[in-house]
Amino acid sequence: MAGVDVVITDSLGGTQTVTTDVNGNYTATVPAGSTTANIDETTVPAGSVLTAGSDPQTVIVPGGSNAAAAPVGYQQQGTISGYIFNDINGNGVQDAGEPDLAGVDVVITDSLGGTQTVTTDVNGNYTATVPAG
Repeated sequence: MAGVDVVITDSLGGTQTVTTDVNGNYTATVPAGSTTANIDETTVPAGSVLTAGSDPQTVIVPGGSNAAAAPVGYQQQGTISGYIFNDINGNGVQDAGEPDLAGVDVVITDSLGGTQTVTTDVNGNYTATVPAG
């Protein structure tokens, strides 16, 4: 992800903010020792969730050398929602007197093959958070 800010706290307590490039990479020059890289989640695209790695991360930077933090993955999420009613006359439209269906389990299969079950509320509505796709 490009344009994500990462707050770097070095072994001496100094902080700096670097921004990821078009390939999602960032670089900071720091003194040797324990360094923390903390992603500023307010700069991650809205609706994204952490899917790989950890945040923040601590990296031990050796003197005169380079060290790399482990990759961190985010995935943008969205929602799917729907509504269920009892179509008594089967005309495909909710007519007067055709009730909402509460307590119905809806199995959602997302673009990654994951499944979750959500239940309709008293108004027949359901919502689930899913990966994009």
